[in-house]
Amino acid sequence: MYSIILLVTLSFLLSPMEGYGQNESEVSGLIIPRDNEGMYVRNEAGQFEVNWTAKTKVALVANTRLFRNWKADRLEYGIHSSKEVVTFPIPKGPITGIKISRGGKQLENTLREARDEKWFSEHGLKLYFNQKPQREQLAAEDDLRFIGQWHPQDKPRTLSINGEKYEISLKKGGQTKALLYNLLTVKDCKPFINRATVIGQFKGDVVIADEIHVLPIGDQVALDDPKLPRYLFIGDSISGNYDKGLRAALAGKFNLHHPPTNCGPAGNGAKNIHHWLGAYEQPGRHWDVISFNFGHWNAGSDKASYQRDLEIVIAALKKTKAKLIWVTTCPVPNGFEPSGPLDANGKAPRRTSGVMQKYLNPWAAEVMARHPEISICDQWQFVKDNQGGLFTDWWAGKNVHFGGETADALGKFLGEHLERMIKQ
Repeated sequence: MYSIILLVTLSFLLSPMEGYGQNESEVSGLIIPRDNEGMYVRNEAGQFEVNWTAKTKVALVANTRLFRNWKADRLEYGIHSSKEVVTFPIPKGPITGIKISRGGKQLENTLREARDEKWFSEHGLKLYFNQKPQREQLAAEDDLRFIGQWHPQDKPRTLSINGEKYEISLKKGGQTKALLYNLLTVKDCKPFINRATVIGQFKGDVVIADEIHVLPIGDQVALDDPKLPRYLFIGDSISGNYDKGLRAALAGKFNLHHPPTNCGPAGNGAKNIHHWLGAYEQPGRHWDVISFNFGHWNAGSDKASYQRDLEIVIAALKKTKAKLIWVTTCPVPNGFEPSGPLDANGKAPRRTSGVMQKYLNPWAAEVMARHPEISICDQWQFVKDNQGGLFTDWWAGKNVHFGGETADALGKFLGEHLERMIKQ
């Protein structure tokens, strides 16, 4: 019996799910082992038992950006914020592509783009490998599916429908995920290294799975040195900026990990912290140190919701027994307009120069004062103290991100703080 506290969101849909039955429900969470008849998924609401059947379909969830590195016989699946790459063999044969559109105005626009530009977006794309389309069609209000044969070798990729080829890509920007069928089976629903969304029906307390959508999140211990402590650093794209400098500062001293995503605002952390912490009660998957930051994405938040979400995150972090570091949010440079007052709803004035100093960091400081065991790494002050030196050009610009020496310096600063803290 496992006793891990983990991940994500349980949602019972009140309306019929597209393509599924009237009583379908959806459960998402980290895959936990059970037996050959099914699995568990765990999220902040608890642990849910899942049974699969001979009819259960399994799909791999893949960001379509991965298709740029498509090989004839394999898909190389890079795990976000990690050096780990998982390889999925691609079966030979035709590939059925189904793009699902919404109705109404969106369908009108998609049909117009298909007619005028011979293009449509990859949003809503499902791929069925080694499978010919049973029929090919453009979408209509009574059937919102574009169905054809997908050609990954074309540049750009195309979907052929009734002898006509249409580019299917994200040439107008953005990103999206696709569902890839006939690559995986239920045997590939491996625990601890995959997140799953299960679509099916509840029979008592058990979900009978019609579909399982598997999202690889990587094996946190695969590249670890078992002799070194484990460190998780949580943050948005700024943590990605200083990733290199932090790893250089702690090389040979810690196993470093980042959640497989841009962690975004504190609300996202409150929803997903159990997922990011992983199976920390399992041997070798514990955390010795965790640093965390949420701020830039909350530049338009109100104090109450921001502090509430931070408290939810902290409560989950404390359960790991790791030493904790709060990283203050770096400034918004002077190239942005000056920060004004809170609006009528008490929300901060978004990404403006001074918003962190006036609002977000003081709000966070009030929360951290209630948890004196959390160490504070003041990256905001570090950037301010070096305003006339390393960060001179950065302060004059209009980009909150860091690069090169400035980014490496931030990482080194956090690494040195961590080392001082653990020696105390």
